[in-house]
Order: sequence, then C-alpha cells, then structure tokens
Amino acid sequence: MTKSIFSDRYQHFRKLLVNARNKAGLSQTQLAEKINKRQTFISKYEIGERRIDVVELIEIAEALNIDPCEIIVELKKVKA
Repeated sequence: MTKSIFSDRYQHFRKLLVNARNKAGLSQTQLAEKINKRQTFISKYEIGERRIDVVELIEIAEALNIDPCEIIVELKKVKA
C-alpha cells in the first residue's frame, strides 16, 4: 500500500483544498490567520509536505465556508 500522502487520492485532496481557498478569495496568509496558524502550515499541506487530520480539515473547511463532507464525497470518486 502506498503512503496516503503519495496516493492519487491525496493529491486530489490537496488540489481540492487549494481550489477551495482560491475560490474563497483567500491567500495562504489570510487562511492561516483565520485558523490561527502560520502561513507555512497552509503551504506545507498544499504542497504535500504535511498531512492534515480530520480536525484540521474541519477547521479549514469552516474558514473557507465549505462543507468538509463535500471534500470527502469528491475523494470517494477517485480510485484508491
């Protein structure tokens, strides 16, 4: 089994988060401020250097005004 961070599904996950941030009109710095993290936190998960857990996903989704379940539904469409 491939480590999840290198899987097609995780790559798609990162793209979904980047697209959601861009659609919300936020820079990495602005999103980081909304969730009380450093900009490097956002950068690292967006480029795949850091994984995020489900609690972090919920915090990010709330800051982006999206439903985290929608991201999960989209990920289920990607072949594992």
